[in-house]
Amino acid sequence: MPGPARCIRCQYILEGLPEARCPECGQAFNPDDPLTYTTKTPFVWWRYWLPGFLLAVGVGIVTYLILLTAFGYGWAATIVTPLCIGAIIGYACRVRTFFIVLLSLLGIFAVLMGLYSGGLVGILCGLVFGGVAIGPAILGGLFGATLRNQLKRGDFSQRDWLPLVLLSLIPLSWGCMEGRHTYPTETIETSVVIPASVVHAWDGVMFYEEVRHEPPLLLRLLLPRPLYTRGSTEHIGDIKYCIYSKGRLVKKITRREEGRLLAFEVIEQQKIEVRSIRLTSGQFRFDPIGPAQTRITLATDYQPLLGPRFAWRWAEIWATHTLHRHVLAGMEVKAKENESNRIAWR
Repeated sequence: MPGPARCIRCQYILEGLPEARCPECGQAFNPDDPLTYTTKTPFVWWRYWLPGFLLAVGVGIVTYLILLTAFGYGWAATIVTPLCIGAIIGYACRVRTFFIVLLSLLGIFAVLMGLYSGGLVGILCGLVFGGVAIGPAILGGLFGATLRNQLKRGDFSQRDWLPLVLLSLIPLSWGCMEGRHTYPTETIETSVVIPASVVHAWDGVMFYEEVRHEPPLLLRLLLPRPLYTRGSTEHIGDIKYCIYSKGRLVKKITRREEGRLLAFEVIEQQKIEVRSIRLTSGQFRFDPIGPAQTRITLATDYQPLLGPRFAWRWAEIWATHTLHRHVLAGMEVKAKENESNRIAWR
């Protein structure tokens, strides 16, 4: 026994309709002409969502390859592209609203995995970006589904492909209009008070690569493993080479005031967060509070490369403060050791 009449395009059941037109895709049919509909019931559940999902992921990865290479992170990459990925899913996947939202989230995750595999994002950058992209992707998915429901009620003959093409081109067009941003240099400072004299606090100066205790998880996700350092910080103009398992930082001492200030500039940044920030300089400041207490302030100057700034600044502040606290904790341990050794030699 043949099954109910179905749309030859989308398999929608054509029963109890007010007009001879599929309410899902808009395909017209003639109830008296079996050639305009089908009674077959093929097992094609995946056709309702998989092609649209793969299209959105593919468009997303290609778009990011172009945007990040040509313009870096800006509104187009951070906000507009996730919005359009969700909109493509919402328009091309004929599923319920809940699954539109779910597929939008899975689409962002799949694109991030593709970017991570290609080395375009790191773990922390990917996590932050994924968190920022969730909202636009969901809004885009709902917009795409709404647009599909509106267009299928009309006679727009190009509704199957033209909206998808336009949604795919919006991020690239936005990126061309936006261009590559140049953000001003920012400074982040972290201060701690350690129970040691300024003399021993000064003797405990060290860079991140010289800290002996294990860095926190955030820094292990953010940075490659520090291996060793070579060079000196004893005189102005001295060079300090900081070697990692992948890449290196080279720092040049620009100012040195014994017991008060040690400043440096970063003259080389190789393979370390080169897509997110450009390190420029930093300094250690020492302020004696008492005979056995010193306030140490560690400052980092950098030029951000990620935008829009409201989406990324908080993560940069969090990561930099975490790194500062790790370095200052290492300096405190060394200062206490110096203090203990002095007492032991008395």
